[in-house]
Amino acid sequence: MKVLRSMSEPLRLAPLDLFIDPLLAFQDARLRAMYAYWEEKRAGRPFPARADVSPAEIVSHLPSLFLVDVVPPGLAIGDFRVRLMGTALNDLFARDFTGVNLEGAFTERSAAAIGKLFGIVCQLRRPMRLYGSASFAQVPATEVEAVLMPLTTGSGAVDMVIGELLKRASA
Repeated sequence: MKVLRSMSEPLRLAPLDLFIDPLLAFQDARLRAMYAYWEEKRAGRPFPARADVSPAEIVSHLPSLFLVDVVPPGLAIGDFRVRLMGTALNDLFARDFTGVNLEGAFTERSAAAIGKLFGIVCQLRRPMRLYGSASFAQVPATEVEAVLMPLTTGSGAVDMVIGELLKRASA
């Protein structure tokens, strides 16, 4: 993957109908709240430490939350392993990906795009919003919105990504 220096406009995760929004123009208030929590825990640093994030403080987000370990260099789909996946996500995907490497969690086509998304978060060391239409398990295409945010375990590098994925309400 090409190393990015910055990103200032939405990027399509081809061949999927999903887009990365670096401007964080959240449509869902729950994602704005999760991002505000991350900002508070960041406390002026590039990003917070995993130890700064307390599940007790974000209970309402837990069902749709995911935590992914990053194996350096964090540029390809094989560099990401699911540490935690909320119950609403288990239902959405019709599977629990906890402990699974992302490379084995998606079709080859989807895995490349998802790897690109996580790689961008790691390279740019900043949150990204994801939105668009996605298919999960046997469910027809569903409108989704998500936020992915970098964390560190103390090394100063992005070695975890915390995120929240929500189905968007039908119009």
